[in-house]
Amino acid sequence: MLAQAHTPVPSITQATLDHYRDQYDQSPVCTKDELTLWHCENNKRVFSLCSSQTASRTTGYLQYRASSAGKVTLTYPAAKVPPLGLFKYDATSNGNASIEFTNAGYRYSLLDPLRDKSFIVVTAPGASGKKTEIACAGPNQTLQLNYTLRLMHEFGLAADD
Repeated sequence: MLAQAHTPVPSITQATLDHYRDQYDQSPVCTKDELTLWHCENNKRVFSLCSSQTASRTTGYLQYRASSAGKVTLTYPAAKVPPLGLFKYDATSNGNASIEFTNAGYRYSLLDPLRDKSFIVVTAPGASGKKTEIACAGPNQTLQLNYTLRLMHEFGLAADD
């Protein structure tokens, strides 16, 4: 039996950026014309998921950016390209959400619990699979917003797409 494509409910498919714009804080590593979908600060480091404001499977982009002392030290992917095949988005029934990607063999998980502080888990390549957890100064709860869910669906990144 073939799996049926999941169609989100109208509150997601009809969500507009104008309605949710105030819910997204601006990151210093995302430009003013980008949407900061997720943001984490830890000491002098900033980690953000920057996005185009609109999306489809063939247009728009997501970029993970990390900075230290105000200088961007990592951008993934390097080019602003559609994220299909580069990122995976997951939202669970308990309200938690995450974005995952792999860069240079390292697996990055940006975790956004509904009822706790956000954090990042970086898993090293190879047999050791050593995990490093980076605690964020506070919660985001932006990966659960209906407009984020709409973008993830339109990008084709939702787990059931």
